[in-house]
Amino acid sequence: MKLRTGILFLVIALFAGFQSSFVQKTNHVKFNGKRFYRLTTQWQGDGKSLDVINDGKNNQIHLTKTANYTGQYWKLTPVGGGYYRLTTKWQGDDKSLDVINDGKNNKLHLTKTGNFTGQYWKITPVGNGYYRLTTKWQGDDKSLDVINDGNNNKLHLTKTGNFTGQYWKIEEIK
Repeated sequence: MKLRTGILFLVIALFAGFQSSFVQKTNHVKFNGKRFYRLTTQWQGDGKSLDVINDGKNNQIHLTKTANYTGQYWKLTPVGGGYYRLTTKWQGDDKSLDVINDGKNNKLHLTKTGNFTGQYWKITPVGNGYYRLTTKWQGDDKSLDVINDGNNNKLHLTKTGNFTGQYWKIEEIK
């Protein structure tokens, strides 16, 4: 009886180790830092993409009608530790998606690229080809989300939850 119990314990331990290893490998994502991607949400669908507002300042982001605009072409450049820097083809590598440090720390903009943890984005699979985007600075408790205000095009960091506005599809632009 002790032998069977010992073997059963060993099998369970090996399976648990395999399962843990499998989860870690499937949660690790890699994007090519030399290619561009389109970001859309599960909530708004493929018809609205993450874009830079062309207003002369060119530093505010929003969801807008999907089109062939370089402000919708996002480069995800690895910065180490599983994090990525998000830049656009239009604004180039000198401007990165960042969190405004204003005490609320939930507003976003493109700003001069630097060594700031608000510019380091973790991209975590949530299933069905979607990802959650969080920053190193704010951690996993705050996710990139679409504000549900009727226009449904403004973005912010908000409490992480099971919301389709926090589920991002990231598709390579061919």
